Amino acid sequence: MLILDKGYNETRNKFVKPLSDYSVQYRHLRNSNIRNILLTKTKNVEKLGNKEYKFYLNESDLLKGLLGDILLFYIRSILQKNDFEQVTKNSEFSANWNIVTNYYLAFFNASLLLRLCHRGNIFFDKDNKKSIEYIISTMIGEVIEIDSNQFFSIQKIDGEYVLFLSRSEANTHEVVWKKIHGLLDEILLLSNSKSEERAFLLSCQCINQKLADTFPSQLRNKVNYQPIYGIEFLEKNLFSIRQNENWVKEIIGFDISEVKNNDKRMVNVYSAYTTYIEKLAYRLMQDYFEMKGSGDYILSQVNKCREKKIEIEEIGFVY
Repeated sequence: MLILDKGYNETRNKFVKPLSDYSVQYRHLRNSNIRNILLTKTKNVEKLGNKEYKFYLNESDLLKGLLGDILLFYIRSILQKNDFEQVTKNSEFSANWNIVTNYYLAFFNASLLLRLCHRGNIFFDKDNKKSIEYIISTMIGEVIEIDSNQFFSIQKIDGEYVLFLSRSEANTHEVVWKKIHGLLDEILLLSNSKSEERAFLLSCQCINQKLADTFPSQLRNKVNYQPIYGIEFLEKNLFSIRQNENWVKEIIGFDISEVKNNDKRMVNVYSAYTTYIEKLAYRLMQDYFEMKGSGDYILSQVNKCREKKIEIEEIGFVY
């Protein structure tokens, strides 16, 4: 089934191609990221409505900062993927911990995918919050306060990249899944009307509408924090996530009547949905390195620090 088609290609060309003009060396990743760029490279700020602000920066500074964020989340994804694989090899771990470990892999993949598409959540600690408030207040001529949890998006307007910063509409985990839902909507609009890609994306949106777009976070909260889920595991009502070979069929064949109030089926749908997010994110990362004409130097750097090397599979277009 061809699920990476026109919608994917246009998304890649819109967001990843501009990034391929830039690179950030591993040793610069501590300082080259969106938060630091906003704090050190902002040229001007414009106040919009509803506590939203428009930041003007040099294109190279802004896109390098974004790329730095992308590479940081790519590292976290690689490490968490390896951690999850180690958990799946050990049958002594409970399904609860298996699912929670997988959830953090899914969360980092979703955060990575958002940044590859020029958006993401951002948190300002007490000192950084004070600094960014000072920058905004000085440039707009008005004393302001912002929430620590913010969301940014980068857009190209009249040939110039600008960054929009606004209050996060939910907590960190929920907002990531809400924004993933919105991103899939965008890819859906770019897809061909009678394509397999469109049918697949419609099924993803059906899942989000029937289960709520934050359902991955809700599942994590249940199996991690509700004591009853210890009994669910012991009585074999909750099973560990393994490699999901049928994730495409799981999404295409989604039926809410089979999943509602059925945690075993919910875990299968969750696993399929988050596998798709991972495939998208990793394919876009591969495209970035291919456009640069270079190997995956981030994975190489990760492996320099490890005795046992991590491998990332090639992500194709047909499933």
